[in-house]
Amino acid sequence: MTKSKKQLREQQAAREAAQANTAQLETHNDAYTSGAFSYLRFLVHLLAAAQFCYGIYYYLLKVHWPKGLHEEEELKTRWGGKFKYLTFLDVVLQAVYHTVALLNDLVGDNTVTVAPKSFLRQCRDYLFATFAFPIAHNVAVSFWIIYLWDRELIFPAELDAIFPSWLNHVVHTNVALLAIMDLFTCFRCFPSRLAGVTGNASFMILYIIWVHIVRYFSGVWVYPLLEVLSMPLRFVMFGGMVGLSLLCYLLGEFINNIVWAPEFKLLQQKKTKQG
Repeated sequence: MTKSKKQLREQQAAREAAQANTAQLETHNDAYTSGAFSYLRFLVHLLAAAQFCYGIYYYLLKVHWPKGLHEEEELKTRWGGKFKYLTFLDVVLQAVYHTVALLNDLVGDNTVTVAPKSFLRQCRDYLFATFAFPIAHNVAVSFWIIYLWDRELIFPAELDAIFPSWLNHVVHTNVALLAIMDLFTCFRCFPSRLAGVTGNASFMILYIIWVHIVRYFSGVWVYPLLEVLSMPLRFVMFGGMVGLSLLCYLLGEFINNIVWAPEFKLLQQKKTKQG
């Protein structure tokens, strides 16, 4: 009889704990999915999508190489177009991501949950974790380090005449800053380590292959820095590009787990009680 009463008390305590956990999750969801926080998230995605879409438009249609180039120089500058630069590919990626995130804000799902049911939400979370955050920081970190060391190796002074300063910051600075803002305003569970790392590494390896294709057909490397490096150092640089991208992926995962630690704790407690 005593044992039966003890079991009843334990069951009652378990129910109360589950109810308290559910109430806390609902409180977090109410604060996260409505009110000022939801407007801030929407504003970040709206401004980012508009900025990067306009950046792509200006980059493609307004930034032109000097006229009167010889045929050989024409081939070197035109082959692959703007799509041979990781910077431009990253801006396209950011525009796609923030557009998907904006659509998710309007018609998708932003609740704090482990397994989102919305397809838009799943796309948003995977795109950000695997591509948008790490590639943006790869571009920003590598560009500004090389630029400060010797800008002629990556962004020669001659480009100042055709590439405005504001666009330079859109494609090399804002990509990283807006990714950080997104990380702090959007709850997400990163994909499995294998899925995330595989997707990120595949993107970078495919880009390196593309760089070599451009080199084969145009006779010139995409970046002036590659012209002055020996073959072994080029392999080191390409390996460093992949390594930096993977490091940025792990950094994003680490920061995400810290920023959203309270929500992950509540979800884990709920899962444990249900299990």
